Amino acid sequence: MPIDFLTAWGVSTAVGFLFQPVMKQFAQDVGKDLLKDILKDVLKAIPSQILEKLKKEEIDIAAGKALKEFLSLVQQELQDADIPDNQVRDYNKPLQKFLNEKKVKEILGTPFHDECHALNTIKLKKIWNEQNLLALPSEFDWTKLGKRYVKKVKAIIQDSSELRAILDSQNLEKIAENTTETAGIIPDFNLKQYQEAIRESYANLKLDSIDTSGYAYNELRLWRIFIPQNVREVHQVLPQVHELPKQHLRRLREKNELEAEEIALEELEHHKRVYLEQPVGSVKKIVENKQNYKYIVILGDPGSGKSTLLQYLALDWVEQTLDRLDKIKNPPPIPLLIELRTYMRRREDKECSNFLEFFHKCSGAIAHLNQHKLQEQLKAGNALVMFDGLDEVFDPGKREDVIADIHRFTNEYPNVQVIVTSRVIGYKAQRLRDAEFKHFMLQDLEPKQIQDFINRLKNLRVKFLANTGRMKLGMKFCG
Repeated sequence: MPIDFLTAWGVSTAVGFLFQPVMKQFAQDVGKDLLKDILKDVLKAIPSQILEKLKKEEIDIAAGKALKEFLSLVQQELQDADIPDNQVRDYNKPLQKFLNEKKVKEILGTPFHDECHALNTIKLKKIWNEQNLLALPSEFDWTKLGKRYVKKVKAIIQDSSELRAILDSQNLEKIAENTTETAGIIPDFNLKQYQEAIRESYANLKLDSIDTSGYAYNELRLWRIFIPQNVREVHQVLPQVHELPKQHLRRLREKNELEAEEIALEELEHHKRVYLEQPVGSVKKIVENKQNYKYIVILGDPGSGKSTLLQYLALDWVEQTLDRLDKIKNPPPIPLLIELRTYMRRREDKECSNFLEFFHKCSGAIAHLNQHKLQEQLKAGNALVMFDGLDEVFDPGKREDVIADIHRFTNEYPNVQVIVTSRVIGYKAQRLRDAEFKHFMLQDLEPKQIQDFINRLKNLRVKFLANTGRMKLGMKFCG
């Protein structure tokens, strides 16, 4: 007996559901078996060995229910924006085209994965706009829709005994897999070892390319000589404002096209003036003001100290908590520094699929931290997560994926402070600005800061000479 999919999906009994034509077309395609591969796209987030355990009818019903819930939420957003029902129906054809996009179906399937707790609504919104579909009202809230949709899918899983049993077995398989990884050892959550790893990885300055003879190389510690830079907030990220295109200007002069450039320069001067009017403040104080600056992007030129700043913040935590982790009543947040270039390489090699797995088991992490314990800390907001080198993810598509991952991370762990670093050239601010990130530009060291740095180096040299003198005196007495 053929399945009445509209009834199984709850469409027939849904009073006031205005997108029935979309679901009827979906049902026809299911009946013609045209969706065999498409439905796999919808549930692509479920591992293939798990998906194979489900009957086709179970897949059809689960995917259809999820699609119906998505359309119901779209309808609710349109009606909340006071769009009349007859105009809401005008979205039937645009939605059919939208849902025919392979990437859309993959995104709508991600909540079927037990580790997914947020939907990539940024990508969905971008696809809608790129397809030039019927404009959505300004009040349409993709983020709210995504959160509600994830909850609906989780409910679909719980209501289906077959689907719930399969996904429960998936969890059991993952537990079994975890017990055998790393030569049978599950990583611990040892913060003292993590402190030591931070010191070993970041404490010494990278001075291999210069002559350090005459100085106490082991005394050249980042913690001792680093000067936290100042920053200015950036409201309009324009590379031209921060780095004038002199070569381009010269070419325009040679071609007698300077007049057009002068108009452009006048506009650039306006943006530059607005930027220079922003107050200058210590980046360390900005980071410490979590209440007002929870999500931060630090911009700067190559060699301006972006990575060094993040390493310094990690070392700052070590210095504050060293030998006192168990004694501090309210310890500072645990720093988690992720070099995005390394993370993407590990993800492409299938070593990990998210940031927690990266720390749990990947070779690129400076120390392994148990992801379940780490998640507890993240849920409690007891972490400072730093994503270094967004610009070093060179492929534009992969960079977009990383940005979506970061945005999703902030949704999953809303109490965690997050810092992202990037070069100015090639950086596009809108995606992270939409995710409530504030942007700051690193400033050159001021004369007072430069003198402070020089004094610190001099003090280290004096200390080195004093230690050398004591050593020679000791050798004289021993002789």
